[in-house]
Amino acid sequence: MGTTAASTAREVELTRKQMEEKVAKLAERAPEEARKLVKRALFAVLTGVALLLARKGVEYLWERFTGETPPSKVEHD
Repeated sequence: MGTTAASTAREVELTRKQMEEKVAKLAERAPEEARKLVKRALFAVLTGVALLLARKGVEYLWERFTGETPPSKVEHD
């Protein structure tokens, strides 16, 4: 804080302007960051679905070619 009321007021005004500039920069980046987040979430969901389908496909092929239950579905004692 400044030594006088006037210097303190200048410091407060400078700090306020700096904070407004930071908020403006963040507001500009917000839509881009939201798109990135949506892309990551969509990629995670699609990857999960692809892995699930791949596993089901392998289990189907295992049963079809070996005639046995896949090892992942065999119950152990």
